[in-house]
Amino acid sequence: MSKRELRCFVAQELRAAGSDKAPKIEGYAAVFNQRTDIGPFWEVIQKGAFARSLASDADVVCLFNHNEDFVLGRKSAGNLTLEEDDKGLKFSCLLPDTTVAKDTYANLRAGNLKECSFGFGIDDPDGDKWVNLPDGKMLRTLIAVRLQDVSVVTFPAYGGTSAAARNILPDDLEARMSSAVRAESTQHLGVVPFSQNDARSEDPFNSVDEANGIINWADGSDEDRAADSPVKNKLKAAQGFLYVKNDGSKRSDYVGAHHTVRDGQLAHSQIGTLRCAMDLVRGKLDIPAEHRADAKQHMDSEMNLWFGDGGESEDGTDDIDSELERSRARTRLAEARASL
Repeated sequence: MSKRELRCFVAQELRAAGSDKAPKIEGYAAVFNQRTDIGPFWEVIQKGAFARSLASDADVVCLFNHNEDFVLGRKSAGNLTLEEDDKGLKFSCLLPDTTVAKDTYANLRAGNLKECSFGFGIDDPDGDKWVNLPDGKMLRTLIAVRLQDVSVVTFPAYGGTSAAARNILPDDLEARMSSAVRAESTQHLGVVPFSQNDARSEDPFNSVDEANGIINWADGSDEDRAADSPVKNKLKAAQGFLYVKNDGSKRSDYVGAHHTVRDGQLAHSQIGTLRCAMDLVRGKLDIPAEHRADAKQHMDSEMNLWFGDGGESEDGTDDIDSELERSRARTRLAEARASL
């Protein structure tokens, strides 16, 4: 069984709920698709990372400051409920009549406690994925973790390269990172991990021009180059696309451009996202069937940046299909107006 790792952040919607007679706390112990600086590497939690653990019989506890002597609730006791939604790992804990529970509840109401943390382990080789970013730092994606506890905490459980950080990272982590770097040089790049950038664009979008612009930006050249010119900085170039075939050495390996380069930085493109999502659901992109579910998840995250929190619409359709239908309706309306 792997060593416990801890992750801590300013909590999402952490609050004291219920009543004085039946106090409870609720909020999100983790959120999906937000890149976190762990110190030695970046980390992002993929939607569904907790699904396997929550579906198992493994017990999970709610603690104060990860201290096993300060138990606030337990899954097996029925007073701690955990679920995944489109945002992250949501929890609700009905508090017992104990001193630590009363103090935690009072401090939450007073605003003295604002941070959540969760403890987990990685037991399977496919539980996480490592990618070497253009700046040389690794990006770790948590895909399937064994959840051990959720905690309300006073201070972050780690901080950069401090001793605390070393205490919450597995002993074999450096070796695993090095192994991932070696494997990546020969690995099929596949579906590009989703990551959120600060810049966004609603400007017109030409897929061919934008694809060339992204690769020129990645390689540090604005010159017009032949279509068969090799791609030098594969990992940086991949950030602007949905899927990369083979080893990414050719421009034709890069499929599904949906970003743009503006003022020297990569930006999310609203029109590019819509077009790429439409091409994906219509089967126009050269992506193997076994990778389409991951590709759709990537595009779901892109769509959420522009059109809301995602998930299913009221009529039961998923967010890509429903938003594409609304996009078609807006296009038809614009064409009708132009013909008047």
